[in-house]
Amino acid sequence: FPEADSTGIQLTIPMPGHPVKEGSAMHKQTMDTVAALDSLVKEHDIVFLLTDTRESRWLPTVLSLAHNKLAVSVALGFDTFLVMRHGAATQQKRLGCYFCNDVAAPLNSTKNRTLDQQCTVVRPGLASIASALAVELVSSILQHPLKACAPATQDA
Repeated sequence: FPEADSTGIQLTIPMPGHPVKEGSAMHKQTMDTVAALDSLVKEHDIVFLLTDTRESRWLPTVLSLAHNKLAVSVALGFDTFLVMRHGAATQQKRLGCYFCNDVAAPLNSTKNRTLDQQCTVVRPGLASIASALAVELVSSILQHPLKACAPATQDA
């Protein structure tokens, strides 16, 4: 997309359940990376979460809610996908989130799983379709008078 104004940023944050020893070099790197992610969320209006694991979407989801930013998750399965927005902190009737409705806490979703049970972005055609629907969802939300606080249903 030649007209896109974008910058690629690579961040590495350990998965939940992978402790980092306080005072270690990895601890400092992790704290710096979390601060960088927090700054990125604060600086932007919308956070799109198309990452390779469900665990990597957890922290940006929490930060988006903390900073009242619109977050859109795109999750790919083996033959399915999910596109959803997370509710705004100022919404009167809060929407659910990707993790609040899940029966399992964020763990390592790539360990000891068959390919169809892993949450990974390895389906090239499906990733483009799901991402396009995420952009369409945001376009619809931005057209609503309440923007990110728009209700989930039209009759609400």
